[in-house]
Amino acid sequence: MKEEENKKNLKKIKNILSDDTSKGNDFDILFLVDATGSMSQYIIAAKEETKNISAQLRKLYPEKMFKYGYIFYRDPIDSKGDQHEVIDLTDDVNSLSEKIGKISATGGGDEPEDWVGAYKLANEKITWRNGTKVIMHLADAGAHGKLFTSYDKYPEEESKLIAELEKCAQKGIKIFGYTIKEECHQSFNECSKIYRSKGGSFEIVKFFGIPEPMQPMINRMDCKYKMNPMGGMMNPMGSMMPMGGMMNMGGMMMNNMNMMHMNCMMPMNSMMSMSAPMMNSQMNVNMNFQMNAINSVQSILDK
Repeated sequence: MKEEENKKNLKKIKNILSDDTSKGNDFDILFLVDATGSMSQYIIAAKEETKNISAQLRKLYPEKMFKYGYIFYRDPIDSKGDQHEVIDLTDDVNSLSEKIGKISATGGGDEPEDWVGAYKLANEKITWRNGTKVIMHLADAGAHGKLFTSYDKYPEEESKLIAELEKCAQKGIKIFGYTIKEECHQSFNECSKIYRSKGGSFEIVKFFGIPEPMQPMINRMDCKYKMNPMGGMMNPMGSMMPMGGMMNMGGMMMNNMNMMHMNCMMPMNSMMSMSAPMMNSQMNVNMNFQMNAINSVQSILDK
């Protein structure tokens, strides 16, 4: 029985590999984005950066015919009023941005979200072409099912997600899972194991718009401070705080230059070009959204 299973898996792998070699110039990118309440920054980034991503990829790979689509998913399993929203693949990025602009981050009940619903839509509602197919999945919460979230109360979702992942692997879709918070790492890790066992490609990338330890501090500062063109930081009264000065943030004294040094020690995906308090959090999310999308495409095409 095990030998039969191995033969089936080998056949699937061969099908995916033969599909890779006959791809041509069509390149489809589907963003799967958790659209529950905590994800508003990433929806804004999707709206603002899709055009930039498209323009840069067109410049880097003029021979490729890129199309982009979005699935914004929520959690109707636990919150019955939640609904997913689908934008099919298109090369018209202007209309795409307009559609994304109507999406808002709402809903979500318990911690896990409806990954099954998201991947089911990717399999059934997206008009994939015969070329390269990529899913870029951004999440800050894991999937239902005990394998994916050990404390979950909907264990029946586990087998459903495995089935949808298998369908994606059969289509030869390459998946990049971006972990915005550690809570979803277990789900991405298990999905990656399952996907690879079916012959698929599933890479996990740590994608933090803002480094987690600094998030509460940045959120407090966004409404109080703005960046000064000279590199210092303006307080609410408009006077400038010097680069090397001490700042009191939420009761915590921090040296601005030291914070800049901390940023230089971060991985490239999380690094902010200036010290954390001087960088608008949304700007940083946008920058990382764009950079990670382009890096993912390059990791496929520049092999």
